[in-house]
Formats: sequence, structure tokens, C-alpha cells
Amino acid sequence: MKAAITIRAERPDDEPTISDVVRRAYANVVYSDHSEHLMIDRLRRTDAFSPAVSLLAETGSEVVGHILLTKAHIVGAHASVPTLALAPLSVVPEHQASGVGKQLVRAAHQRASGLGFKSILLVGIPTYYRQFGYEPLSDYPITLPFDAPDDNCMILPLTPHALDGVAGVVKYAAGWLDH
Repeated sequence: MKAAITIRAERPDDEPTISDVVRRAYANVVYSDHSEHLMIDRLRRTDAFSPAVSLLAETGSEVVGHILLTKAHIVGAHASVPTLALAPLSVVPEHQASGVGKQLVRAAHQRASGLGFKSILLVGIPTYYRQFGYEPLSDYPITLPFDAPDDNCMILPLTPHALDGVAGVVKYAAGWLDH
């Protein structure tokens, strides 16, 4: 019988554990530059970071996954609309394909909605994220500040009509795009 997964928000003493989980999760991922844990460290030092949307998955006392949402904005000619950016989603290899990632994504959506956010965007694997309702970003007049394949750029409106009239370029937090 599989151990139950508990999802909780990050605490100050979790930083080394999160770094370890993220490094392990991306160690053998060919498209990764293996610096995801460093991005999280940079983002923690910005006002875009909130422990409330940095979630850990535990089985017993072992942390087996992590998901991070950070504040971003869709900046248009007349408005700046808050959104969240999902990155990274990390599950240690021995718990991948067991539903941990799905639980983290669903918990992150619920937390974001509860905090009043209307959308979440990401660059990720379409076949994975579309099951949660993510739509192609290209369906909206919203662009990213960098080049990425259209299929991998997605957004999730958390409420009906959340993106009506929203247009512009995504402005990520300082530290998100730095290497």
C-alpha cells in the first residue's frame, strides 16, 4: 500500500531539502540545465516569492516533491495584470509517475485561487499540463519575453473569463530569467 501524500507550504528550514529534491528530480532530464534549484534560491530573495505558494509533498517524514509559483504580471499598454508563474515542478525519481506531481499541481491551483489569483502560466510539457486545463498561450494576446516553442507555452485561467481583455507581455520577477 502506498504511503499517503501530504502537501504543505514551505517553512524556513526547508530550503536545503527543497534544493536536494529539485536537484534529484532534474538530474537526468536532458532538456534541463540543472540550475532549477539555483533559480528557486534567487526567487526566494524577491518580492515575487511567497512560501504560501511554495509547496512540498511529503510521504511520512520524507519530502518527495516540490512546486513553486511566483508572482508575475502581464503588462499591456493600459494595465498590468497579476498572474503566477509555475516553475519548477519537481518530484524525486523514485516517486515520479505515482501521482505526486498531480497532487502538487492541484494543490497549487487551489492555493493560488484562494489567494485571489486569476491565472497561472508556464512553459512545460503540453501532454502533462493540458490534463489540468492549461491552454496554449498563443490563444491569447499574451507573449513571453523570450523565445520558446508555442506548444510549451501555456496558461490556465483559474476562473471563467479571467483573461477577458488581458493582453501584453509577461514580466517575470527579477531572478526568474537570470542564470
